[in-house]
Amino acid sequence: MSKRDLILRGGNIVDVSAVKVSPGDLVIRNGVIDGIYTPGEVPGGDGFTEIDIPGRYVAPGFIDGHLHIESSMLSPLEFTRAAVRCGTTTIFVDPHEIANVFGRKGVELFLEQARILPLDMYIGIPSCVPATNLEDSGGEIGIEDIKELLPDGRVYGLAEMMNFPGVINKVPEVCGKVELAYQFGKVVDGHCPGLSGEDLAKYISNGAGDKVVRIMSDHEINSGEEAVEKYRAGMWVMVREGSASKNLEEVLSYLVKSECPLDRSVLVSDDRDPVDLEERGHMEWTVNKARDIILKNSGLSKEEAAIRAIGLATLNTARYFRREEIGEVAVGKKGNLVVFRSLDDIRAERVISNGVVVAREGEFVGEALQCDYSGYLSSVNIGREITASDLRISYAGEEETPEVKVIGIIPDSIVTQKLLVPLKASGGPGDRELKAATDKDILKIAVFERHKATGKYAVGFVKGMGIGKGAVASTVSHDSHNLMVIGADDEMMAEATNYLSAQGGGIVAMDGKRTEYLPLQIGGLMSTGDIKSVAGRHKSLARFIRDMGSRLESPFLTMSFLALPVIPELRLTDRGLVDVNKFGFVELY
Repeated sequence: MSKRDLILRGGNIVDVSAVKVSPGDLVIRNGVIDGIYTPGEVPGGDGFTEIDIPGRYVAPGFIDGHLHIESSMLSPLEFTRAAVRCGTTTIFVDPHEIANVFGRKGVELFLEQARILPLDMYIGIPSCVPATNLEDSGGEIGIEDIKELLPDGRVYGLAEMMNFPGVINKVPEVCGKVELAYQFGKVVDGHCPGLSGEDLAKYISNGAGDKVVRIMSDHEINSGEEAVEKYRAGMWVMVREGSASKNLEEVLSYLVKSECPLDRSVLVSDDRDPVDLEERGHMEWTVNKARDIILKNSGLSKEEAAIRAIGLATLNTARYFRREEIGEVAVGKKGNLVVFRSLDDIRAERVISNGVVVAREGEFVGEALQCDYSGYLSSVNIGREITASDLRISYAGEEETPEVKVIGIIPDSIVTQKLLVPLKASGGPGDRELKAATDKDILKIAVFERHKATGKYAVGFVKGMGIGKGAVASTVSHDSHNLMVIGADDEMMAEATNYLSAQGGGIVAMDGKRTEYLPLQIGGLMSTGDIKSVAGRHKSLARFIRDMGSRLESPFLTMSFLALPVIPELRLTDRGLVDVNKFGFVELY
C-alpha cells in the first residue's frame, strides 16, 4: 500500500469548470485521481487508506500564481509548511529577492528546495537582477543563465519583467530575455503598474508593436479600469491581496460589476508577511474574501460565488501556467485537494498534496524535514562602521526653507508620492544642513550598499512612517536588498545600521532605551526559525514601532519597498534619489 493511495468517501465534489457541486467518492492512486464515483459505488478499498468525509466539500488545492517567499521572512521549507495548512498545494514563486543577494546561487537554492517541499513549487527565473542600473545588487542573472535554466521542469518561465521602460524602448538585452522564454514556450510574467495606451501595447508585445502577447500577465494592477484595459489588451489579470498591497476589493468588485469575463483573472498574494500568514492564513483567506466580493456585486447564489472564487485560485491559475495536471478535481489530475466543511467558511480541514495527507485541522502532519542553509548566511558586508556624520545632509543654498523632495508613503500601497516640502535649513553660513522634522512626520532615510563593501550610500527624506524618535533598519529592501535605515536622529540611525551589520542581517528598531531585533540569517531576508518564533518577534517589533508613533498596518513591508526604483513615484537607492516617472536620478533640493 502506498501513502499516495487514498479513498475519500461521502464528500461533495466542487467542479470549478461546470460551477457546480455533486456528491461523490474519490479514488486516488499513486498520487493521481483515478476515479470519481457515485456515493457507495467505489470498488473495494483493499490496499487503500480510506477517509470518511461525510458532507464535506472537496475542491482542487489552492494555487498562488505569484509569490515571493522571501517576504514571509521564512525559509522555503517553513513557508510551505505554513501555507499548505491553509489549503495551498501549488505555488509559482519568483526568487527575485534572494537572487539579488546571491545571483544564480539563490535561484538554485529554490530549485533544490522544490524537490523536497510538501507542496508543488515552480520557479520563475528572475528577469531583472539587478532590477535596474539605478542600484547595486549582490548578484546578477544574465541571459546565459536564463538560457541554461529554462529547460528545467521546475522552471515555469520568466518571472516578472519589471523593466518596462527597457521593453518599451527596445533595449536588446531586456527584450532578448523575454523573447528567449517566449520562443521556448514558457510563460512570461509582467510588471507594469499604470502602463496604458500605446506604451502598454509596446510592452505586451515586447517592444514589437505587433499585437502578439509575449508578456502575459500583470499583478501590479491598482484599479478596475486598469484591469479591464489590460484584459482587453490580451493580458491575464493577477488580482493581488498581499500584506503591503491589497487590490482585491477594488479590482475584483469593478470586474464583476462591469461584467468583464473572469476567465483570465487569477488570485495571487505577491507578498505575505509572517503575522498575516500565521493569523489569516494563505490562499484560503483570499478565496473567502473573493467569494464575498463576487456575491455582493453579482446576481450569483452563494454556492456559485464560492465556486467562482475557488476557480480564480485553481483552474484559472493552472490554465495560465499551462499546467493541465492541476486545478480541477477530475480523473487524471494530481491528487492535490482541500477538504472543508462549508462554502460559507472555506477553511481547510484536511489538505492532500500529491495523494498524501499533509495537513489536518490547521496542523501540518507531513514528513518532518530539515534543511542546511549554512551556505546562505553572513551576507551583510558594508565594510566599515557608519557614523552620524555619514547621515548629515549638507545644504549649500541660500534659502531659509528650501523645498525638498520627500518620499511620501501611501498606507496599504507600495506606490509612493513625490512630495515637495519646505524644510528649515539649520546652522550658520557655510555649515548649514537639513534635518528630520518629526513635527511634520518627515524622517531621514538612508540606503547603504551591503553586498560588496563598495562604500556607496545615499540619504534622503521620507514622510508617513510616523515614528517620532529612534530608528528602524532592515536588510529587506527591494529589489537589491541593501541596508535601509529610517530615523529621527543621525546618531540612532548610525547605531541601528552598525547593529544590523554586526548581526548579519534582519530588522532592528531602537530608541536609545530599548532594542527589538528580528534576525534574518538567510541572505538577510529569511529566518532559520519557525513561523511562531518569527511571527512573535515580528509582532514585538510592530508593537515597538507603534510605541514609537507609527500607525502603518505593515510598517516593515511598506518600508522594504521604499528603495524599489520601478514603481512610481519617488525612491531612494544606494546610488541616490530616483524619480521613477523619469527613470533617473534627481537632486534632493
